[in-house]
Amino acid sequence: MLYSLFATCRLHNINPEHWLTHVFEKINSAKKQNLYQLLPQNYDANFKQQ
Repeated sequence: MLYSLFATCRLHNINPEHWLTHVFEKINSAKKQNLYQLLPQNYDANFKQQ
């Protein structure tokens, strides 16, 4: 599963370490219906909004 997430990061030109750090910082405060925002393919758009 982690390999798939890291492969998605690479597909979207995202540093997997930066993405994973972001997820660990945000996951506790994320609501269940908003967890999709933490996926690698949504990282750039959501990170720029903050």
